[in-house]
Amino acid sequence: METTTNVIPPRKRFKKTLLVIGAAGIAVLGGLGTAYAKLDLFKSAKTVYLEAEANNFAQLSDDISQSFNEYEEYIKPYLEKPVHSTTELSQITVDGTPPNPQAEKILDLLKSAKLVIQSNVDESKRQQSGGVEVHLKDRKLLTLDYFIDDTKIGFRLPDFYPKYGYVDLKDRDTIKERFGEELPKRLITPRDLYEAVKVPRDEVADVIKPYALLYAESLKDSQVTMNKNASFSEEGYQTSVREVTVTFTDEEAKALMTKIAEKAKSDDKLFDLVYGRYHNVASLLKDSGYQDVEELSKEEFKKEYVKVYDDMLADLKRTTGTNDQLKMVMLINSDDEILSRKLMITSEQGKEEQNLWQSVAFANGADKYRRYSLYVDDHGEKGEMTFRYKGTTHSDKTTGTIGVLVNVEREAKLDLSTTFEISKQDKKETGTYDFTLNLKSEDHPEDIALSGRFSTTKTDSERDSEGTIKLNFDKAAPDIPKGISLNVKVKEEFGKPLNIPAMTPENAVNIATVTDEEIMSIQQEAGTAAQSLMMKHQDLFQELMPAMLMP
Repeated sequence: METTTNVIPPRKRFKKTLLVIGAAGIAVLGGLGTAYAKLDLFKSAKTVYLEAEANNFAQLSDDISQSFNEYEEYIKPYLEKPVHSTTELSQITVDGTPPNPQAEKILDLLKSAKLVIQSNVDESKRQQSGGVEVHLKDRKLLTLDYFIDDTKIGFRLPDFYPKYGYVDLKDRDTIKERFGEELPKRLITPRDLYEAVKVPRDEVADVIKPYALLYAESLKDSQVTMNKNASFSEEGYQTSVREVTVTFTDEEAKALMTKIAEKAKSDDKLFDLVYGRYHNVASLLKDSGYQDVEELSKEEFKKEYVKVYDDMLADLKRTTGTNDQLKMVMLINSDDEILSRKLMITSEQGKEEQNLWQSVAFANGADKYRRYSLYVDDHGEKGEMTFRYKGTTHSDKTTGTIGVLVNVEREAKLDLSTTFEISKQDKKETGTYDFTLNLKSEDHPEDIALSGRFSTTKTDSERDSEGTIKLNFDKAAPDIPKGISLNVKVKEEFGKPLNIPAMTPENAVNIATVTDEEIMSIQQEAGTAAQSLMMKHQDLFQELMPAMLMP
């Protein structure tokens, strides 16, 4: 028998190990707020570092709590009250030279077009209804109505046929027998999934704390160095700081990861946290009638869970050592705030080789700045994902910018930038947002630019938004428009009751039980209605049809 040994290049294996440590380190360091309190003792470099991490986590925890509370306040009306919303798209303008007179007529008609979307949602009753209207030259041309509740989905085109066509999930056996389609027992909403996967904050803290302690106790004084005379400068803000560097050699990294993996393997609290979410989602899907869901038993899931860490431990043992290092450099001010953090892999010679993570976070008076960047280098294919925020608050007014950059070299690029101004007075909030979005991909190397401006007004009972959107095509071909623009208007009202009509033979057709004779009758009635509709709007169709039929 011949045995083949997996030989893994040491440098590649080490990078993999360090990447795992980098990711695990971010999670582990989060718990340091519960692991170390501030000490009024002589501070070594390690103590300065751990205190700063503790303070950083406490601040991060407060920021997350504040953001979550703000989100809950924003989403609360949508969950507790019926919501009626109206969205209008109008003034659709195409920037380009029409190739012929008929095409010019189409563009003129398009300017007079309006799309109106009505929506009614009651999350507490699991009900939705609404409609889509197409307007042309101030005339309602076509309408689509729909509704959704816990087990039924229905729609109708009243201009062609007055009754709803609907599917009742209680008829799923009939539908399977007649059409061969498997349908669930009920529809799953985003709220259902959120309730299934949410984790109490205290439960997460209890799970993280032992790993934070393990990390802190495993860290040696020799791994942490400090320069007390460093400086920080970003976005016009300068201050004196301490530069703290934490270094992991290959052996130190392997030792830490081995301890973490061994602890996680036998950690019942961590297992229960992971398995509990898995079980909740699987049960939700099964109870809702999704037949292709196969849930592992708790014992089977435990075996798979343990195998993950057994494989990790075996992988660590096989890893051949190198002289590369994982290095984390932080700039810490006198208040133990980490103003910047940089995570990198350095080569044998100590030169910087590969950035993994960079972040900057500080508050200076009325100014607040955040920037987080994740870097990837996979066999020369480099990528970057960056989020940045800059805001200035005076009294009840905040102005600033938000940006997101996703750049994968030679494949795709997304660059979003938004400038905003938000004012709050009593229970009323107004905002103005100007945004630009640039897209480029390997398949479409020409830049596609989306820009717009929106203004919003929010109160306890309603929210209004309106603005303009423009889509530009860089280096567009002669037969492609240079750009398209339109106006958008959205109005949301809270507390308006939602009423879904009861489905009866007088107003609806059950798709599961409809007969061939009924289908034939519906087709005939719809055909007659279509002819009537064309006669009613004869002038519009006469303008549209010649251009649409031209080669």
